[in-house]
Formats: sequence, C-alpha cells, structure tokens
Amino acid sequence: SSTCGGETEDGPAAFAGATRPYLRAVPDLDPNGVAWCAISPRYRWTESWSAAQMAEVLRRTLGANGLSMARANDLTEMRVLDRTGTGRIATLELTGRNGRTAVSGQAIRRVLAPTAGGMLRSTDFTVKLGRRGGKIERVTIEGRGYGHGVGMCQYGAIGRARAGQDYQTILTSYFPGTLVSRIY
Repeated sequence: SSTCGGETEDGPAAFAGATRPYLRAVPDLDPNGVAWCAISPRYRWTESWSAAQMAEVLRRTLGANGLSMARANDLTEMRVLDRTGTGRIATLELTGRNGRTAVSGQAIRRVLAPTAGGMLRSTDFTVKLGRRGGKIERVTIEGRGYGHGVGMCQYGAIGRARAGQDYQTILTSYFPGTLVSRIY
C-alpha cells in the first residue's frame, strides 16, 4: 500500500484468502515511535460531506457494491461495529429509519467515496456526525494512511531507506519470516 499509517494490516483482514504467513500486521515505527510513512502527504487526512452530498454518494455507491440502496435516502446513524486487530474498520453500519446496512472490508472505501471521486483513502478512520435537531447535517471522517495496508508500505520503505536501511532489511521488515536470496 502507499501509506500504512504506522502499522501494516493482516492479509485476511483486508482480503479474503490472503492467508500467507508473511502477510501479517507489523508495527512500522522508527526508534522514536514515529511512523516511517509519516513523510507521506496522505499520512493524515480528512473527508467531509454535507447530508445532501453523502446521500448522493450513497445513491451512487451502495447498489454498485451489492448493498441496499435504502440507506442512501434515510441515513440516521453511522457507527463502527467492528475493527481489525490494527484498529482499521472491519464493519461499518449505516442505519436508517427502516433498517440497517452493514458494509465490510474494502467495500467501506468504495461506498464512502469522496465527492471528487475515487475511493476513500483507507479504513483507518474515525467518524464524526454533525447533527441539528437529531438530523445528520455533516459527516466528517478523520483518518490515516492510504490503501489497504497489507504488505510493504511504499512511503515507509522510503523513510527506512532515507534512514540508511538496505533493501533486505526493508523487505524482511514488511514480510516477516521471509528470506531475501538470489534465485538466478
């Protein structure tokens, strides 16, 4: 991924079947406790939608991801049901007057698309709902990282290289239990 936010993600937490032993979460912090990828322009970020913008995004994305379109028109709550071992959101629940819709895994990034298009930067975020009279007026997400978080963090690798780590140290840090060797 581009920017892990200070800890990579377990393979199966992001992708079904990504059970390789070297695709496991690892802390990605320098000796001072600072994320190696803190140099990334996407390390910390915020997305915000008015109620009308969120409804328009949900109308565009829910059905495209095989989810009920009902929440696009009656969203009253958005809450985290479950987080992965690294703190990323595993399941997000959208609640409306007539029911609930659970969004899981990387579908969260596709459903909560920024108004400018594309996918939400990562699933490592918190949700803040601005309300007036009990009705949602604004949805704000504050997050860190960019991408799924599995495997090598590109900006983390840059930070490590700038600190003097060689490619073998970098690769084996992101893919624990592996051995880098020449095969030709």
